[in-house]
Amino acid sequence: MLQRFFAAVTGSAPIVAVALALTAIVMPSYAFAASTGIVSLTINAPVLATITVTSGTVTCNISAVVSLTAPCTTSATITGDVRSTANTITNLTVTGAAVNNSTATNSIAASTFKMTCTDTSTGSVHGTLTVANATPLSTSAVACASWASHSAGNVLNISDALGFTIDSFLVPADTYTAANWTVTLSAS
Repeated sequence: MLQRFFAAVTGSAPIVAVALALTAIVMPSYAFAASTGIVSLTINAPVLATITVTSGTVTCNISAVVSLTAPCTTSATITGDVRSTANTITNLTVTGAAVNNSTATNSIAASTFKMTCTDTSTGSVHGTLTVANATPLSTSAVACASWASHSAGNVLNISDALGFTIDSFLVPADTYTAANWTVTLSAS
């Protein structure tokens, strides 16, 4: 009888189906009894990002240039890694601050500076990139680079260079002390 069953099944069913059908017929019912156990697991989800800002000095020598876009020199770069949650926008922002003279009688507003960012980040999972191009700074966060939401999140090795110009018409002649600008990486 088993031979007839085998012949009938092997003629029309794949071998896997034969093995499953044979198991269901031959195995005693007590083999399907279930037992419970505990499965332990560890989930390692890294922090949103680790970024480093290197060579963060911006120098604007406007003693010989009067222009809406007098160039500043900087070798400020931002590097690091990011892994955001699915469907979130990832923003790399710079928050400016006013630059004052030593007695605070003259001040250069953050918006006097315009920021351009060059992105050479790498990663195969991320949304569409938008970078700042002559975007005025502010005392609120201004996007240098922004990656649109992606169904798998944004997973990147970040590499961005910052460039600045200044509207020298808005800068009173004086010597100014350094102001700290803040770079932040966030996802929302």
